Amino acid sequence: MKKITISLALVLIAFAASAHALWIETEAKGNKSKAHHVRVYLGEFSDNERDSVANWFSNMKDIELFVTDPAGNRQKITLKDAGNHYLGEFTPSSDGNYTLSVAHTVADVYNEGKIEYYATASVNVGKASASSLAKSTFLSVVPVAAGKLASPLDLQVFMEGQPVAKTKVMVASPDGWEKTMYSNEEGKVVCRPVQSGTHMLEAVKVLKTPGTHNGKSYKSVTHLVTHCVQVNK
Repeated sequence: MKKITISLALVLIAFAASAHALWIETEAKGNKSKAHHVRVYLGEFSDNERDSVANWFSNMKDIELFVTDPAGNRQKITLKDAGNHYLGEFTPSSDGNYTLSVAHTVADVYNEGKIEYYATASVNVGKASASSLAKSTFLSVVPVAAGKLASPLDLQVFMEGQPVAKTKVMVASPDGWEKTMYSNEEGKVVCRPVQSGTHMLEAVKVLKTPGTHNGKSYKSVTHLVTHCVQVNK
């Protein structure tokens, strides 16, 4: 019975690992010299499920959040356990675009697969500047223009800073609406949100690159990135 219980627990953990996403929520606009708050969640966005940090699986509690300023300077943000999310803050010192990013390798191997989580967010302060979002993580999903209800939401997927085709992209609304698409040869996808509010963009790329991780062999690597955008009425 003990072996069965342990096996079931491992199956449930593997399911959580494959189904969960890591994402950042923050205000899209900030102010110079004023602290800007950032929240990092793990769970199921479309189901409004946000796991307590105490229950985050494997080594997910060890994530690190960074902010890259308009000049390209990168700084680590201190995170505090706030119950169902991590909370951090940074203070912009100049106008321009700030890119928030998390890149985390899951310590355990699940279903013969290694998992790489990424999460990004953009904060604009005053006069806009060029964004570093496309190159902020190994895999990134970038909104080309601000979202508006019933209007096209143009997205582009990048891998190592280059557009990547045939990548699964999901868009989820706060009320559970979801749409799944695949990027074209230019890494682009287009959808029309049917609800307003914060939407999570999620791109997944599975690479058949076998190897060994922490003493465990794997057959593939799943790269999963998220980015939240605001869809206005």
